Amino acid sequence: MTGATGTASRTSGRPRYDTPRSVASARTREGQPEVDRTLVRGAVEHAIVRTRDALRRHDLAAALLVDPVNIRYVSGTSTMPVWTLHVIDRYMLVPAEGQPVLWEYASAPAELVSPCPDLETRVATSWSVFGCAEQAPARAAQFAEEVAGVLQERGIRDARIGVDRLDTYGFLALQRAGIRLEPAQLAMEHARAVKGAAEIELIRRSVLVCDAAITHLYSGLRPGMTENEAWAQLTGHAFALGGEYVEARLLSSGPRTNPWFSEAGDRRIERGDLVAFDTDLIGPAGYLADLSRTYLVGGTKPTERQRRLYADAEAFLGEVIDELRPGAAVDEVGERLSRRLPSAHHAQRYPFVAHGSGLSDEYPVILFEHHHAGEIEPGMVFSVEAYVGVDGEDEGLKLEEQVLVTTEGVEVLGRAPHDEHLSSA
Repeated sequence: MTGATGTASRTSGRPRYDTPRSVASARTREGQPEVDRTLVRGAVEHAIVRTRDALRRHDLAAALLVDPVNIRYVSGTSTMPVWTLHVIDRYMLVPAEGQPVLWEYASAPAELVSPCPDLETRVATSWSVFGCAEQAPARAAQFAEEVAGVLQERGIRDARIGVDRLDTYGFLALQRAGIRLEPAQLAMEHARAVKGAAEIELIRRSVLVCDAAITHLYSGLRPGMTENEAWAQLTGHAFALGGEYVEARLLSSGPRTNPWFSEAGDRRIERGDLVAFDTDLIGPAGYLADLSRTYLVGGTKPTERQRRLYADAEAFLGEVIDELRPGAAVDEVGERLSRRLPSAHHAQRYPFVAHGSGLSDEYPVILFEHHHAGEIEPGMVFSVEAYVGVDGEDEGLKLEEQVLVTTEGVEVLGRAPHDEHLSSA
């Protein structure tokens, strides 16, 4: 298989791409990826300002953050992010006014230093049943006392305190300590929605790594390899270039491409199969590179159905990108676009038309129905989705682009090749 050719451009429909740029400029002399600490500092400074503004607008005196993605957003630090998605070993308090506090995992490396201004760091109290068993309630009570003490020091002991995510032990312990708990996640999503210049550059670097990994897979796909082998080829290359983890394993082939959402398995890919995948890659510095491609394996001539599916997906992506204009209402955009996906694909359609992309999938989300309020703004980054497949058929395909909304228009960030045998462009 060969990569797509042509130069990148954006008018309507899908742009053509050159082979992805080299990642050499983002690597050290030892060949390992380099995370630019100055960029991370700039991202955190932007995040703190936006978070405090969002807390004020939501009438919250502080946010107690447990979600490792939110902690990374405001601190620039990450300790075992997948582990801490299900075990609470670190947490952070960000007041709308005053000094933030990070309770860090007790065994975190000493050199883990946050670029967050004026950050106080303490040792976290873990109350996980994994480590504490029947002592979990008592340990959670200790956690709540420590948080209440800091709130008292900051003069906000009786104020509304937002919490993004807690287990039952932690939540009940804070309630028993008399803390006024409110949801914090919407405020955090509003804060994260508009990216600063440093964040945008970090996203570009993650997408650059993802482009290279997709190109590596594109050049290596062959009949006889398993889906798991294909997934390993993609993710292994991404990890070698600094990728951190992936949020799913969405790769399927042949009849497993319809319906969508099958994860990679041991099926052997056959000549003439479609292979569809979604990267969901958390790249260097923690930023998401969320691209999808579908490739035809074996250099065979595509069937008429395969060409039709690809054309439908390309056309819908172009429709979505053209609607992402600053000032547009999210619900109105969703309402318009819901009518533009060909009716044959509605039964199996992807849940989202587009969603924000930053440190993970983020607000806002453009939906086919049940729309929420919001406005598209410059500095928002979206992943634009298209899954097309007809109910009852045995093939479908997935395409997705990551784009930046600017005052001048929409910039397509990815340069990973589309399949030149399938594409009508």
